[in-house]
Amino acid sequence: MKIAKKWTKFLIGLVVLSFGLVLTIKSNLGVRPWDVFHIGLTKYFDITIGQASQLTGLAVIIISFLIIRVKPTLGTIISIIIVGFLIDLVVAFIPQPVNIIWQYLYLFCGILIFGTGVGTYISAQCGAGPRDNLMIALHKKLKFKLGIIRNGIEVIILVIGSILGGPVGIGTVCAALGTGPVVEFSLNMMNDSNDN
Repeated sequence: MKIAKKWTKFLIGLVVLSFGLVLTIKSNLGVRPWDVFHIGLTKYFDITIGQASQLTGLAVIIISFLIIRVKPTLGTIISIIIVGFLIDLVVAFIPQPVNIIWQYLYLFCGILIFGTGVGTYISAQCGAGPRDNLMIALHKKLKFKLGIIRNGIEVIILVIGSILGGPVGIGTVCAALGTGPVVEFSLNMMNDSNDN
């Protein structure tokens, strides 16, 4: 894949996933574990959700480097900056859902859009996000399966975020169960298009 095409796909993926994130946040039905943590941080510090995401990403990069010297790629740095910026930009323009039907519509559309964005940016192969780097670092260090590491990280983050006051609900469960299959489907579609 040509460099320009790769980076264009990468950036489009970040824009799409950011829009999906905001929809799940606006649904007020609960969000993914990392977003529970990000929103929880905003209740204790004078920062936005996007800034909380950026600061968390930076902290995760440092932790990954300390664990097994995983150096962030340019794509990792760009993803932290852009996603945090876009969350704060988009959240100001998306209206609150007017009733429970719209809340669930926001939630399920958000999960689909977020998963599609993740699959798109991963398929560009411009670098993993900071949270994925942490998962890989712990996998190499502890020798546990990636799935166990990922679930363990998300449970810990979810508990901490919940204690901080982040929104946990049916949306958290739906996002946990639904995001993976959407990402996998999107990634397969993108990889097929790369091969053609």
